[in-house]
Amino acid sequence: MYQNPVLFPQVTNREDLLQTVSFFDDDTGEALDMVRRTLAAPGDFTGNVWTVTCGDVITASVSNVTIKDYPFGNEMLALPLVVGLGLAIAAGSPVTIADPTGLNTATGYVTSYAPATGALVCQFGIAFQFEIRGHDRGFDGGFGPSSSIGTYSEGVPIITAQLGNMISNVDLGRIQIRVPAQTFSKLRHRTYSAAMTMFDGYDTRQVFLGKLPVQQGGVTMMPLPVSTPNPYGLP
Repeated sequence: MYQNPVLFPQVTNREDLLQTVSFFDDDTGEALDMVRRTLAAPGDFTGNVWTVTCGDVITASVSNVTIKDYPFGNEMLALPLVVGLGLAIAAGSPVTIADPTGLNTATGYVTSYAPATGALVCQFGIAFQFEIRGHDRGFDGGFGPSSSIGTYSEGVPIITAQLGNMISNVDLGRIQIRVPAQTFSKLRHRTYSAAMTMFDGYDTRQVFLGKLPVQQGGVTMMPLPVSTPNPYGLP
C-alpha cells in the first residue's frame, strides 16, 4: 500500500487541489473496504437496536446510530453507544455492531469505554491525515546524507487536511482530497512535499510520500465579482 515517491501532476495555486486516492488489494486487484460496514440497501441506515460484540463480550445497545453510505466524511470516526455496565471492554479492542437482521453492520475498534456508565465510543472506518510541507531541495524525503536518520526538518505543515475536513470517502476503496483554491493559494511557485497517513483506531500506516509541483496561477482568485449589467447607463 505504501507508495514512495508519488509524483503529483503540476497544478497552479489558483485552483482547487482535487486528487483521488484509491486502495486496491495487491493480489486480487479488488478495491479495499476502508470503512468495514455492510448495508442491506443503498443509502444510510439508522437503527436503535444493536448487538455489540467485542471479543467474548456480547451486549446490547438501544443507542440511535447511523451507518453511512457513500459519500461521507468523519461521521463514523467517533460513534457513541450505551451498552452494559462493568464489561471487560478495553480501548483498542475490535468491535462489531449489528442490527437485528444482521445485514447492517459496522466493524472497528473501541476508542473508550466507561464501565460505570456503559458509555462506549467506537471508531468505524479509517481516519486520514494529509499534509503539504515545504520541500527541502537539497535532500530527499527529509533525510540527510549522513548515517543519522531524519536529520533535516521540512518545517510545520502549510496545509493540513483530515477525513471530514477536505477529505471524503467517495466510494469503495476511494477517498478524495479537495483543497479549495482559497486555501491552496497559500502555496507559491515551487515543489512541495505531500504525504498521507491512515489510522484505523489501532494501527497507523503511511499511505504515500510525494512531491507536488505548484505553478504561480497568474490570475485573480475566482470567483470574480459580479459585474454591473449596464455599467455605462445606456438605455
